[in-house]
Amino acid sequence: MYATLREYEGIKDPAQATQPLLDGLLAEMRALPGFIAYYFVDVGEAGDRMISLSVFESSEAAEESNRVAAGWVARWLAEHPQSAPTASRVDAGPVMASATA
Repeated sequence: MYATLREYEGIKDPAQATQPLLDGLLAEMRALPGFIAYYFVDVGEAGDRMISLSVFESSEAAEESNRVAAGWVARWLAEHPQSAPTASRVDAGPVMASATA
């Protein structure tokens, strides 16, 4: 498994930021081969930040998810320049350990 962690800044309203993801980006992520999971986490107590975690079966799929996410954010910025978050950091790598319920 491979994962990508993206950090977004400039999010004033987490609920408002989440809805476009539900309406658009998640469908694009789910359509990628090897999709396992996607999480969007509000870490706003430390500021106006959220993080996303994408998990895929292969490094190629994880890399493609980065291209998909970057394209989606670019389109969103073009349509909503005042409300879109900016990706301040993107990290990716192999999952070394995992657990589920």
